[in-house]
Amino acid sequence: MMPTQTRQNPACPACACKLTVKKGVRRNRLQVLQVFRCTECLHRFTGAAGKNKTYPLRLILETVSTFNLGYSTTETQQILRRRFHRNIPERTISSWLIEHRPLTTYARLRTEGKTIFAPDIILRSITFYHQQVYRHQVYRAKLQILLGTPLHRAFEPLKTYLAELEHNFPHQVFQSTEHRSSKFPADLHPPITRKENHATRTAALVLPTSLNNKKRHETLQRFMLINDSVTLAVEVPVFLTKDDLGYYRSRGFDLEFDSAVITGHIDFLQIRNGHIHILDYKPEARKETHAHVQLTIYALALARRASLPLKLFKCGWFDEKDYFEFFPLQAVFPNPANLVEERSLSLHGGFTKMKGEQQTNPAHIG
Repeated sequence: MMPTQTRQNPACPACACKLTVKKGVRRNRLQVLQVFRCTECLHRFTGAAGKNKTYPLRLILETVSTFNLGYSTTETQQILRRRFHRNIPERTISSWLIEHRPLTTYARLRTEGKTIFAPDIILRSITFYHQQVYRHQVYRAKLQILLGTPLHRAFEPLKTYLAELEHNFPHQVFQSTEHRSSKFPADLHPPITRKENHATRTAALVLPTSLNNKKRHETLQRFMLINDSVTLAVEVPVFLTKDDLGYYRSRGFDLEFDSAVITGHIDFLQIRNGHIHILDYKPEARKETHAHVQLTIYALALARRASLPLKLFKCGWFDEKDYFEFFPLQAVFPNPANLVEERSLSLHGGFTKMKGEQQTNPAHIG
């Protein structure tokens, strides 16, 4: 059983001091907001998400998510009335959809998605008991739409792999394995790029609405899966066997580690810009020193399970402020040009440093 986590008081927005104390509450028509006072500058503030809004931010984002499952504005209003006992005007719902459209890019796919799956079956959910409980979900309409584009048609094996998780998957491997990718020791040094993108901005918006620290991953996963235009699945189980490692070594990969089986669960699986993206949310991402190892193992495992070349994968980890990205191929094949022509990788954006990006080394983040 995991130890109970307690939420710390928020830092002062005026001076960034972390020593803040609770100092009463403020009430509006629909909610009670906790007030904090900074012990350094004595500034008073509310740490609640959705400050200066009549409705709680959690309710606002749940409204946006319900609409993007394919329900009409009227149906969304009725669902919220049943769930939250709030009668929200349709014009208010419409204003929320417009306000959050920059981070809810699924809006441009929503009309097509509604014609493929009804809202009540648009998500496929499976609960895995792999030593811990994992709630795997796939956005079925988004998967079908993105794999139908010429740029991503080659990723069709992903659909087959995700479908097999329900009926034809060796779940027993996850019960007996001793090595998890999140803690597996390996010495890898891919070039890493730091940036800010939709993931960091979404995390900054959504995470304050989490009920507690243990729900942070689940809260962010659900919002990105339903509302962005690229996240196909969350909590995707993968495994890498001794035979898989042998397969890679026989093709010139530099893998100086070994294990009978290594297992893990991908936080976010995305398809965008001609690549399969494997993402992991990491609190205090800047201080992470092992995420690149964990994500490289995820990519190696999924590439083998789906029979796809590793050059099609990109990996990244992020929090509310930072996003770190790398090509797993560069972590395990020191000179990728010997494996495939650099020209072919460049067609997918490989080795192309975007303007304003900053390269770094995982051992020197911080």
